[in-house]
Amino acid sequence: MSDGISRRGFVRGAAGATALGAGASASGVAAAQSEQPDFGGYIDGAKVGSYEDARGSDSVTVAVGAGDGGVAFDPTGLWIDTGTTITFEWVGNQSHNVLFEKMPDGAGISGYEPLESSGFTHEITFETAGIYHYYCQPHKGLGMLGAIAVGDDVPTTSVETESSGGGGASRPSVPDAAKTLGVATFIGVVSTLGLAYFFVKYGGDYSPPE
Repeated sequence: MSDGISRRGFVRGAAGATALGAGASASGVAAAQSEQPDFGGYIDGAKVGSYEDARGSDSVTVAVGAGDGGVAFDPTGLWIDTGTTITFEWVGNQSHNVLFEKMPDGAGISGYEPLESSGFTHEITFETAGIYHYYCQPHKGLGMLGAIAVGDDVPTTSVETESSGGGGASRPSVPDAAKTLGVATFIGVVSTLGLAYFFVKYGGDYSPPE
């Protein structure tokens, strides 16, 4: 085998090892804990399942008729300050309404019962702190559910999120054992390729210096 061929083979092998190591490194994600409102499991079976912490905003928009099939509220879970106005904006062609199933005592929120479609909006200002559950009556059985936490004095739960470190979407966690195995595999492959290149280049003619 010529030296040129052996060098090309080594370069190809090294590139593969580098890709393997990069993949092992990229699979590592940083875990973070965040506090989210405890909605009591109400939206666990919701069609979309998105969540937004909108505290600090005077107004927020919730899409009515979002998601695959147009039968979801987005964001599904929402945390806002007292006095925040939510604009429910109908975005799908199907007919929906917004009815409240649970609210704090004295809240007096009535929702919007008539069925409307794309282009319609309805505003509600939330002055009473607490947890609110709401739904679309025709599509409740399909998971068209939503929940709103108002104010800081609400029950919360600790949620573990996984981030790639680049500010992107959350990702599933990778066990530490798998990360360690990936790094060890990368080191082993590089070491093996280095020895293989040495023996291909020098073969049996190499003698260590006296």
